[in-house]
Amino acid sequence: MNKTFLYRLLGFGAIPKKILPVLQEEGVVVCDEGIGGRLVTKNVKGPGKRYIRRSEGFSGCLVITKKRILCFTYAKRQINIGVDDPRVSALYFDVPDSGILLVSFESSVFRDKWDGVIEFKFKTEKARQFGDALKCIGARQGTAAEAKSRIDGL
Repeated sequence: MNKTFLYRLLGFGAIPKKILPVLQEEGVVVCDEGIGGRLVTKNVKGPGKRYIRRSEGFSGCLVITKKRILCFTYAKRQINIGVDDPRVSALYFDVPDSGILLVSFESSVFRDKWDGVIEFKFKTEKARQFGDALKCIGARQGTAAEAKSRIDGL
């Protein structure tokens, strides 16, 4: 997969230089930067926010170390979860194609007074490696939207 245009031109989507030494010290399992993707929200409601369906593209990075899962879109931290955090089991992942990784979760698990599904779609040639690493630390295969619809259907 090619790196995004904004990464090649301006470095958007790179692993922040301040945190790179910390990640290396933790022991990087798999990482990729300058990857394109989409952030999709499905029926997300929170204090002062409401998104029926919102989708936006990004250039970002995803890193899994022996201690945490970290995702930045542009320079904004989106995911930062310790691998020993019990909420890791609330993360869902899927690799529908060899170059696509989906990571999704129910927002209420990570933020009080929030509800709805948040999904990240990463275009990376390391999708299978990320999927294997997520499975090893306890993330579930599938999507949060599917899990939520099964629960709502009960």
